[in-house]
Amino acid sequence: MIQLRLRSSIVLMVVVGLMIPVSVISVPTLHQHQAALELRAENSQRRLLDIVALGMQEPLWDINPEAGLPLFVSLLRDQRIVAITVRNGKNHEFLSKQLPERRLGRQVKLSQKVVYQGEPIGEVVLEMDSHMLDQEVARDRWTFIWTLSSQLLLSLILIVTLLRRRMLLPIGRLMQDSARLAERDLRTPFVWRASDELGSLGVSLEHTRQALLALFDEIESKNLMLEKDIEHRARTEMELQLHRDHLEELVDERTRELQAAKERADVANQAKSTFLSSMTHELRTPLNAVLGYAQILKRDKGLSERQSVGLNTIQQSGEHLLLLITDLLDLAKIEAGKFELVPEPVNLPDFMAGIVNIIRVKAEQKNLQFDYTAGAGLPRTVLIDEKRLRQILLNLLGNAVKFTDAGQVALSVAAVAAPADQVRLRFAVTDSGVGMTSGQLDSIFQPFEQVGDTQRKFGGTGLGLSISRQLVRLMDGDIAVLSQFGAGSEFSFELQVPVSTMEVAPATAERLVVGYLGPRKKILIVDDVAANRDMLKDLLASLGFDIELAENGQEGVQRAISGAPDAVLMDIVMPVMDGLEATRRIRAAPGLASLCVIAISASVTAEEQNETLLAGANAFMHKPVRQNLLLEKIGAFLGLSLVHEAAAEAAPKARPEGPLTAPPESEMSTLRQLALAGDMRAIRLRADHIEALAPSYQGFARVLRQLAQTYQSKAILELVSIPTETRNDA
Repeated sequence: MIQLRLRSSIVLMVVVGLMIPVSVISVPTLHQHQAALELRAENSQRRLLDIVALGMQEPLWDINPEAGLPLFVSLLRDQRIVAITVRNGKNHEFLSKQLPERRLGRQVKLSQKVVYQGEPIGEVVLEMDSHMLDQEVARDRWTFIWTLSSQLLLSLILIVTLLRRRMLLPIGRLMQDSARLAERDLRTPFVWRASDELGSLGVSLEHTRQALLALFDEIESKNLMLEKDIEHRARTEMELQLHRDHLEELVDERTRELQAAKERADVANQAKSTFLSSMTHELRTPLNAVLGYAQILKRDKGLSERQSVGLNTIQQSGEHLLLLITDLLDLAKIEAGKFELVPEPVNLPDFMAGIVNIIRVKAEQKNLQFDYTAGAGLPRTVLIDEKRLRQILLNLLGNAVKFTDAGQVALSVAAVAAPADQVRLRFAVTDSGVGMTSGQLDSIFQPFEQVGDTQRKFGGTGLGLSISRQLVRLMDGDIAVLSQFGAGSEFSFELQVPVSTMEVAPATAERLVVGYLGPRKKILIVDDVAANRDMLKDLLASLGFDIELAENGQEGVQRAISGAPDAVLMDIVMPVMDGLEATRRIRAAPGLASLCVIAISASVTAEEQNETLLAGANAFMHKPVRQNLLLEKIGAFLGLSLVHEAAAEAAPKARPEGPLTAPPESEMSTLRQLALAGDMRAIRLRADHIEALAPSYQGFARVLRQLAQTYQSKAILELVSIPTETRNDA
């Protein structure tokens, strides 16, 4: 069966090998021969046409059709001619003869003018049939097919005979000898005398038989030795089994101890995570009120220098505590293996400019020189976790400024060779500060470890370098340190990041929101902590919003249904009903499906943020709240035209045309005192009071409220300082 398959395959290959060149040569030849026959037929038809045209000159000139009949009879003896038609100069039929029975194939018509003494006197049309030409072409094709078939048949006979003699019979013998080898019949030699390749293969098979025979003899002798060795090993194995049983008991005992230790560690880690999460929530909640009121008070343009310094100190202290909380959470996430990077397109020049601007201010506060060097070939946009890279660089640069009393701090970034579509960035931070000893270098990356004198230790948490190194390692890099005690230090690291072709819009400076234009909007604040409710109430009320408060989720749902607010600020962790359930019920209430709900929570886990958005919140914000960002979100969701601090002076006054009716002098006196104190919130409340006194005061109250919303204290003083009952719009 194998021989038949092999023979068939070889025969098929030979047939295909013969057919390809024969076809390549013969098919074009047939086409050329057919084209030659067709050309010959066409030329013959044209010659006959010339003869008819020449022979019909006299008959046409003499108008004697009978004179042309002998020529017609002579030409129609050609079996290919089907019809001959002669027309005179007026295109009338002069002489015609047709033989329809000869139309067996394709008909080819040719016509020619009959010219006599330079003048056309008629036209001749000759129609010929291609049947004879088609027959000749068919005969040529059959001749080619029979010739090719005969050649292939003869080739197959010769190939099969040669194949059997020179290949199949030797292969069969090789198979028999291989079967003997498989059956370990090694005593009878294989005799091969052929000198071709198969004969050489047979000789190699004989050498294999000899080698196997020697190998098996050697194996047999070694088997005897192994039997003796096995007996010895069996005795040894019995002894080892006794020791193994005892060892398994020890391993089982140790495994149980390790499992118990692992369970205790897991419980401890879970407890630590729970504690850190709870601690973060409990610390962020009061920090929200502290930093919130600091932001609100800093909005007052009438603060003295001492008050501004005190508020800045409060805000910086709160932000320092917030940084410590964030560092603790980051460290816990990294140790638990739950930390994830979020790469995104970053405009590298703008990013580095932001870092430089922050550190330059800190360096100038200590009278230090700060240098920044950007190497050649830096890409414009890269894919990287912007927040974490900023955290690393600010930490390293902050330490450099902290531990340098005189001299300089430098930052450099350069592009190192990397594969296509990627770049390897090398960041280096150097300083001329106190430096470190070799012993200190071994411990600076340990959590809560600080070096330097006692005064410098009080300036940090001891987590920055540890977290920075862990973050760099998560980015497939590492921080290298070179330091000399008393001469300064250099911290450097390299990151290989993809290059992005996406254009990133440059960051714009944040502008303080000081009000909004249009009708008053109502905001519902839902929070179980009174300080947080009051802080948000003071912020939003000072900007012209109507405020409604709720202490828990259940009360928040009731007030949302009954009070029809324009937006809801929803805390998440609350008694009675949490913010998630309250948001779901608000979304399910009739007419509240599109109500703007902004979640504000002291929890910072991504899981809670996702759960909040799935519950139906439009946005999620962390505590402490960035008030300006909150106002921007409210403005975006409610479609408000916000008034920013930079544009406050240019804001439209929107006063009605004509005179304004002023309130009584007692109200004017109160307004002057409030304007001098810069208490815009109290002025807006007073405007509401004046508006309720009489309808004629509505125009005055509206202008007063608008000026207070845009913090135009000078314009308010001008409005309330003219002692007349009626004031014209200036």
